[in-house]
Amino acid sequence: MSATLWDSFEDIISEAEEHFLNFRFDKAIQAWEKYYKITAKTEYKKNITQITQNWNEERFTKINNLSGLYSIFNELQTKRAQNEMERYTFELYKKLIIRIYNQRFRNNSPNEGLEAGIFDYLSGNFEPAEKKLRAVLEKDIENIQARAFLGFNYLEQHDQKKAVSCLSENLFLAANKLSEDALYLSQFKLLFGKLHSDRGNRDEAAWLLTFESWYRGYLVFTENPQFFRIMQQKESNERIIQVKYYSHERYRHFVRCLFIADYSRHFQSNQHGLIREQENYMLKLDRELFARYRKKRREL
Repeated sequence: MSATLWDSFEDIISEAEEHFLNFRFDKAIQAWEKYYKITAKTEYKKNITQITQNWNEERFTKINNLSGLYSIFNELQTKRAQNEMERYTFELYKKLIIRIYNQRFRNNSPNEGLEAGIFDYLSGNFEPAEKKLRAVLEKDIENIQARAFLGFNYLEQHDQKKAVSCLSENLFLAANKLSEDALYLSQFKLLFGKLHSDRGNRDEAAWLLTFESWYRGYLVFTENPQFFRIMQQKESNERIIQVKYYSHERYRHFVRCLFIADYSRHFQSNQHGLIREQENYMLKLDRELFARYRKKRREL
């Protein structure tokens, strides 16, 4: 099939990106501006502005450790999450960061820890990424970034059950601290969007997302005694401060009680007293939500 005029336009984009990834910034901008003049695609005008605003060649060339590289990646992720950066711009800078990792750090420095695991995942090195991220969680079980990227890694390996198990733990642990991207799958993202719109409060929506995802059967419980003990400790701490609760804190406590009750049902069949204790607290925290919980339990 012969090349079309539009193919030649796309070649200009490829040329611009290749210049950018090889630190030929001025030539990259010239190519993008040429593409914009030909096509009049206004989104590229915005991309050119954002790419320029975030460019600092010295900052990228003088990175001397993985922590510095990860700091830049995290900064860009935050801008993307806050809609301060278009997806094209973010993905372009992400490609640059991955290239820097593979050229400078992957084989030339101690290559363990959270940053190495994340960059291995981003580079498509899924088996070493899994090993490193799991090692991080063994030492720091509350690390939501490690668990989120482990979930992404499982998705890339087509293991959705393990990915959702990671997401399930993160929702019970720190739902309000998760980015929308860390919700992975469309059903979680759509449900969160609806709850956020209805409630107008992000923290409330995040903790209610945990309950509503459980209610709809989206979540996956995996036996993890260490994580279970962490959740028991957090639930115990919640009882101490509940007189000061905002609504989102009440929902947070409710879903942590729910986790303990349901985990016990799955993996500790003799813990009937513990289950009743958690359900009693759930009833005190929110009668309406508890009624829905009991209805769902009868259906299971």
